[in-house]
Amino acid sequence: MFTRISRTVALAALAATSLAAIAQTTPAPSTTNTFVRIAPRVAGVLYQPATPSPRSHVAVVVMHDYSDFLDHPATVNLASRGYTVLAANPRYAPDVDDRDTDWDQGLQDLGSAMRYARALPGVDKVVLLGHSSGAPLASAYQNIAENGVKACQGPEKIVPCPSSLAGMPRADGVVLLDPIFGLGANVLTSVDPALAEGANEAALDMYAPANGFSTAGANYSDAFRKRFLQAQAARNAELINRALQRLEALRAGKSIYADDEPFVVPGATRTPRLWRPALGLLSRTQGSYLLLKGDGTRSTEVIRTLRVPSGIAPAVPDRNDREAAAPARPASAVGGAANVPTLRVKPLLAGGTLDTTVRRFLNTFASRATPEYDITEDSIRGVDWQSSYTSTPGNLQGVTVPFLVMGMTGHYWLVSAELAYKSVASADKAIAFTEGATHGFTPCQPCAKTPGQFGNTTATTFSYVADWLASHYPN
Repeated sequence: MFTRISRTVALAALAATSLAAIAQTTPAPSTTNTFVRIAPRVAGVLYQPATPSPRSHVAVVVMHDYSDFLDHPATVNLASRGYTVLAANPRYAPDVDDRDTDWDQGLQDLGSAMRYARALPGVDKVVLLGHSSGAPLASAYQNIAENGVKACQGPEKIVPCPSSLAGMPRADGVVLLDPIFGLGANVLTSVDPALAEGANEAALDMYAPANGFSTAGANYSDAFRKRFLQAQAARNAELINRALQRLEALRAGKSIYADDEPFVVPGATRTPRLWRPALGLLSRTQGSYLLLKGDGTRSTEVIRTLRVPSGIAPAVPDRNDREAAAPARPASAVGGAANVPTLRVKPLLAGGTLDTTVRRFLNTFASRATPEYDITEDSIRGVDWQSSYTSTPGNLQGVTVPFLVMGMTGHYWLVSAELAYKSVASADKAIAFTEGATHGFTPCQPCAKTPGQFGNTTATTFSYVADWLASHYPN
């Protein structure tokens, strides 16, 4: 039975644990929402325009792989523009510490949400919307839905996907917003090489001023960057090999457990590391693309990040070090007090450690690096995108439906958005960037030179998404 509740009560009840609790700037009074049970243990909220709309025949399905997305900004912002929106959570969400995240379960639960949306009265088109690490979830889902489980069972995969993922209904289109590279790639790029057994911690300490660190923005030398990334890839490879050995022990009955084993990786989370304080890394696109400016104008140009340094401490107890929460820095801080040394601290178990299991590590958090592994101002190279079916670029190579990707210039996923655009197989694809928007779509206040410079970035982003949907799925 559906329970009708007010938008105010629903969002207040859900905001405490959701990534989407980032403040909104676009009111949407003309929407209704209904809690729904999509499947056992799979919760959802159905958002609809309060009055009939010619666009409501298009349903947009929104899900994240571990966060509570039931009040994601896409919900009211697209429903207020006439669309039907189904926000859904996988059965284990929210799971901010990666204790229960299971990629295969997430894909199955997204399949349940897709079937639910397909069955809604009046709906004849369903589009997947993936934001952040909801992007690899959406791209993996669509790749498997279009191409079958053979897309995730090849010998190139560290572990194959289960055949239980067969038969999932495909979406009519895919929209990715500020997509990450992938879950396995995020662990690869965030694992701390200084914590590897036998590592020269001083030589690999990215928080040491001697290695180029500053809270005003790191300036790592090419020699340090290459040394750090080489050691990072080596630690990642050691973790994968250790997990594969433990998987073999499990299969051979040589573990003290019958089903799975704990697998704990200190100093590895989904939060990328080296480029966060270093504004010169992953700072611009290679090509020229559409930029949606804060003053309402548009241009086509090389896209450059406007972000401020983040990830400037080895441990963040409140798990909130996003640029939107960072205070504005006075000009005098550069080269001055901001360069005070930081203390190396032990990693946190909650928020600073990948706390998972052998099987979940291998199918959810592992991607291989190649000898060419490197991160520069406009590229990431040397990631075997096909080694994991949590890879956004790898999965998009099998996606052929209409495709839109948008990046936020107040954050650091510009290169990831461009890579997604270049990787997708679809001949009908588009890319755009919102000037000054953070990862949560709100204006990056510390990035602005003048108050209000970027305007209503949430409205800018979702108006563009709504117009793209209207052009592809007319009445």
